[in-house]
Amino acid sequence: MQAKSKDELNKLSENDSNIKKTKKKDEKITKKSSDTTTKSNKSQKAESNLSSTKETKTKVARAIKKNVVNKKFSTNIEEYYDLPYSYNETMVKILAQTPTTLFIYWDISEDDKKNFISKYGENFFKETKPVLIVTNKTKNYTFEVEINDFANSWYLHLNDADCDYFVELGRRPIVQKTNIDNYIFVSASNQIEMPNNHILFDKLGSSVFFKNIKNNSSEKKDILSLSFIKSLGQVYDIYEFYKEIYKDEINIEDLSQINLSSSSSSNFM
Repeated sequence: MQAKSKDELNKLSENDSNIKKTKKKDEKITKKSSDTTTKSNKSQKAESNLSSTKETKTKVARAIKKNVVNKKFSTNIEEYYDLPYSYNETMVKILAQTPTTLFIYWDISEDDKKNFISKYGENFFKETKPVLIVTNKTKNYTFEVEINDFANSWYLHLNDADCDYFVELGRRPIVQKTNIDNYIFVSASNQIEMPNNHILFDKLGSSVFFKNIKNNSSEKKDILSLSFIKSLGQVYDIYEFYKEIYKDEINIEDLSQINLSSSSSSNFM
């Protein structure tokens, strides 16, 4: 085997060094490319996760909004309903709230409003005021109540109970010197009999029946023997009344401890 010269050995050493440098460069390039690829994959993965998170949040937000809307809608349907202010019908209705309190409600249809304006002019409702004409048919008298156009119902106190009433809705001119009639009829109500406001002992017979709620039995009691029945119209202590009626059924000493719903005295008319 021939020995290589010094120059040849130097060349071989340089070639080896160049090969190693090239390999290192290739490794660096490969590593850099790998890092870039990894970063790119991580970035894509992060973007994908972010997109997925945004989509999930959007879905959750939509679901919450939908549930809230459904809940509100359900609540509105089940718990709240706004009654209309007007049913577009010309009418007057009366109801008895108490023996001496009348509840009145009314309405005028749009067609009738147009007819009044056509007959009396554009300013008819500005130049007139609404009134209620209340008639007591039993005692044959009438009185008038001035109302306003902002209301469609009214509570009216009456002096007389146990009477038949009916009501008219009409309009009167605010200023008398106009071409509008003094009174313009609009509508009339139903007729109602107001209930009585006192106890009718004068219509009782000689006896009444009392029911015992403990044993569900009924017992006839003679009331003419009670002293207060003989002089009706006077004021009596309600406790004395209970003592007379239930003297054989309750302990009189315990009666004073009972909280009766009536007042301490009653006026029998």
